[in-house]
Amino acid sequence: MLSRGALVLVVLAGLAVSRTAAQTAPTDSDRRYPLPTYDEDWRFLSDPNRRAEPWDNVKYVPLADGVFASFGGEARETYERFGNENFGLSLPSPNGYLLQRYLLHSDVHVGSRFRLWAELNSSLENGRVGGPRPVTDEDKLDLHQAFVEFKISQRSDSPVRIEIGRQEIAVGSGRMYALREGPNVPLSFDGVRAIAKTASWRFDAWAARPVTTTPGIFDDASNRQFSVWGTYATRTGIRHASVGVYYLGLDRQNASFDKGAANELRHTVGAKVWRAGLWAYDAEGMYQFGSFGAGNMIVPSNGCRGTTKGVARLWKLVGY
Repeated sequence: MLSRGALVLVVLAGLAVSRTAAQTAPTDSDRRYPLPTYDEDWRFLSDPNRRAEPWDNVKYVPLADGVFASFGGEARETYERFGNENFGLSLPSPNGYLLQRYLLHSDVHVGSRFRLWAELNSSLENGRVGGPRPVTDEDKLDLHQAFVEFKISQRSDSPVRIEIGRQEIAVGSGRMYALREGPNVPLSFDGVRAIAKTASWRFDAWAARPVTTTPGIFDDASNRQFSVWGTYATRTGIRHASVGVYYLGLDRQNASFDKGAANELRHTVGAKVWRAGLWAYDAEGMYQFGSFGAGNMIVPSNGCRGTTKGVARLWKLVGY
């Protein structure tokens, strides 16, 4: 039978072990697979005691002093079969068809300020009558993302970074700029982006060109007739709610509408407020103005109606 002193030592040892395990075990917030994927952060695996899964040896690969690489990927298989698609105006595929998407990325960190992200995409379609739909169904093999990231400020309370190259861009709720996760082929942009954060604010600014989607192998390129730019600011923690304000610019040469073809310049200013939880809401309004050829255009929008207009227009411009 253990003496009282030995019992105390056993209890203390158990508490010490459990406390050490609590300090070293990865938390749910550490081990994340977010969207966009380049928001992954596996630096905590530099501590061998925090590696708990076989894949950790792939997510953190030391290369040299202060240099490590991380690898990852995605395989998505989707079977689709529709009846009376598009009110019978589309060719039917009675046996359905298979959509496949494969992504493979590498993430190399050099020191604490420099990072190189690269990702390949292979999107395939099999069995659809009439073949793959343009832009959204097939891109056999291409460079989906490749950008370098520089951290200008590493302060924990106000980090600032710049990303240059091919990258996905998603801001706000994704109504105007989204990852295009629904279609089989994702969307990326060639350009530069700056991101700054404080305790309550996040600021995004970018200037870029959408990447065209062509179905061959390594044949995608910047759309040189289509430029986009914008700024987006988000504030969280306002009585359990969040707000966002933004300006979006768009310049498209030889844009085609029912009126004809001409250069289109479009500006959008907007704001949104939302709250998550048991009582949730999401309201957004925007105002668009600009020019089409020699004429001016003004599109006042608010609430869901304005959001739907904006989404429909942006989707058409990026090839949905």
